[in-house]
Amino acid sequence: MNSNTPRGRTTAAYGAAVLFALHLLTYFIPSLRDMTPSSSVPLAEALALLAVVEHLLLLPVIAALPAPSWARAGGYGWLVLDIATDIMQVNGAVKLTYLTLRYGANIAAALWIASASWRATRPMRVIGVIVAFTLVLYAYIAFLPWAFLVLVPSLFLLPLWLFLVGRFLSHPESYLHEDVEGGEKHTAVPGSSTPGS
Repeated sequence: MNSNTPRGRTTAAYGAAVLFALHLLTYFIPSLRDMTPSSSVPLAEALALLAVVEHLLLLPVIAALPAPSWARAGGYGWLVLDIATDIMQVNGAVKLTYLTLRYGANIAAALWIASASWRATRPMRVIGVIVAFTLVLYAYIAFLPWAFLVLVPSLFLLPLWLFLVGRFLSHPESYLHEDVEGGEKHTAVPGSSTPGS
């Protein structure tokens, strides 16, 4: 897969959607979600590999999806930190340490997702804003009992959003939005920055 081609970026987005969906399903099974080598070396390594690959697939997606450069930086920062927390987990770091870092990384993810969604078509925009909002909210309330319920919609919506991103990358002409000031329709070009970047 050449991630520098439209087909490669589309494949990366769809692949990330599938892998995130598989990985996020494990969040409903605490014994899998909190897996470390002390419980099962092969399973912990497999889950860590899944987590790293799903994030690496997003590198060309972040580069291609129209967003301000500062938002893209947030997306790249999220990937680096989330990969680091996955490696911390598989190597036995204290759970509170790697999870706290992951929640902070999710704020950077929310910045990229919301910015990339803001001028997109309505489904991608609405889903992206919901995902971004829940990621930020959860980062601040994760210590509360039952706070996990705030994240439940995003466990389904993030893979759906990534699927819509893949669809956009394969058909950029469908990524029409209205210019707020002039009411005109514009098509964003994959790989270009939006105004104000």
